[in-house]
Amino acid sequence: MKGVRGLLIESKNIGNEEVEIYMSSRYRVTTIIPLERNPVMNVYLFSKKELEDFLEGYSKYSEFIISVEQAEAMA
Repeated sequence: MKGVRGLLIESKNIGNEEVEIYMSSRYRVTTIIPLERNPVMNVYLFSKKELEDFLEGYSKYSEFIISVEQAEAMA
């Protein structure tokens, strides 16, 4: 994770069943675009793959992420 700074505050073991749930979930991502005259909040809904694609090269966007939450498990 080149150039990534942050403080890991928790790490725990999980089971394969829990991994499968997260792998098949959709994720709600909330971002802000801090425009001077008209700031915007965007909310996206992504599958795990779509989220990975969105985050790849994310630094090219002017918006910044304020939250990522598990929205729902997909069947």
